[in-house]
Amino acid sequence: MPLRGVLFDMDDTLFDHNYSTDQALAALRVEESTFAVWPPHELRERHSAMLETLHAEVLSFRLSIAEAREERFRRLFTDAADAPPPPGRALQLADVYRLSYRASWRPVAGAIDLLKDLRAANLSIAIVTNNLVAEQTEKLRACRMDPLVDALITSEEIGVQKPDPQIFRETLTRLGLQPDEAVMVGDAWRADIVGALAADIRPVWFNWRGTPTPDAKVDEIRSLEPLARAASVIRGRSHIPLHSNS
Repeated sequence: MPLRGVLFDMDDTLFDHNYSTDQALAALRVEESTFAVWPPHELRERHSAMLETLHAEVLSFRLSIAEAREERFRRLFTDAADAPPPPGRALQLADVYRLSYRASWRPVAGAIDLLKDLRAANLSIAIVTNNLVAEQTEKLRACRMDPLVDALITSEEIGVQKPDPQIFRETLTRLGLQPDEAVMVGDAWRADIVGALAADIRPVWFNWRGTPTPDAKVDEIRSLEPLARAASVIRGRSHIPLHSNS
């Protein structure tokens, strides 16, 4: 069947979460000297692990997003200082992080041109994300990608998370597509690639980290630029070598 729609992950596929996180953690280190006990890469690793743990609590409705943000920095401070933060300090740190994170929001390089190109080819575009509706809607608007997206499908709304195939099938239903009429593009192997395969959708791995592939049969791109190559791989027409500059 001809390609009729493209499904995208959001964070670190279209939205540059990695960049915004780095900017916010740099602001955090300036604000709170306690975090100097760790080199920047270790703070990044610890923060990422804590974010993942507490994000799961938000998606399962055990914590509100505000509670999770405060708890993240309470735990990080406690780990760094070997003592809990002073009253109100965790909330202050959460605010510092959030303000810097939001101020640095931007699309992944090449994302807007790619979306425009796919839309010009009359392909439907959907976001499939393990996140909250309000958060991802705000990012799309801030990055001016919302006019280029036909549907936003979140785990909050559907009640299951990638890689559960149900969230992919719901997306296909909303776009009026069959699995063999769509492709899924994402950076997270388990959530995006394994999930797409379970839903019988062809995946394209956005491997911007350059990590070894678990399955060489899966199409791969390492950048959304140059546009011609990224669009060609997504459409399933590329025979260009992975590292080509053409």
